[in-house]
Amino acid sequence: MARTTTRSASTTWKALAATAAGVVLLGASGATFAEWSDAEAAATGTAITSGVLDLAGGEGRWTNVAGTDVTDAVAAGTYLVAPGDALTYRETMTVDARGDLLRGTVSHNLDGLTGDAELLAALRTSTTMSLNGQVLPGASATVVADDELQDLDVAVTVAFDATTAGLVGQGQSVTLGGLDVTLTQAPVAGE
Repeated sequence: MARTTTRSASTTWKALAATAAGVVLLGASGATFAEWSDAEAAATGTAITSGVLDLAGGEGRWTNVAGTDVTDAVAAGTYLVAPGDALTYRETMTVDARGDLLRGTVSHNLDGLTGDAELLAALRTSTTMSLNGQVLPGASATVVADDELQDLDVAVTVAFDATTAGLVGQGQSVTLGGLDVTLTQAPVAGE
């Protein structure tokens, strides 16, 4: 009897060892065991829409110190400045800034004047900007996105020094290099 019991235990251990080896081989061969699982669709039909950051120019006009529109004469090069006069260029640009976290920076850069030295020395330039009627200090300011179009008023003034005497600067010319206005996206909050 003892022999039968020993054989039976030995047979059981062999069977268990064979089963374990089979499970290991089955797992190694890439077979998997079924498990319960469930899935639900999420974020279906979601629309993600981008915002807008755009700067559109308007029609600029030149006026003299008396407030007279001299745009055509300045464009033709026929307007003649004298000491005490000032020419101002004004343009209203449109800012379209739409976005939940959108911020931008608007800045201006006057390229300056080039030309005859005496007249250059007698002229002074200044530039101003205002956004929605509020004067912007310095050469740049923050633009906050809005659902409405925003007005950006830009002006550059070239003034002829009233104390210029004698024949200084007569018959000379200068060229205004240009006024560049730039609208650039600022980093998104949290970046």
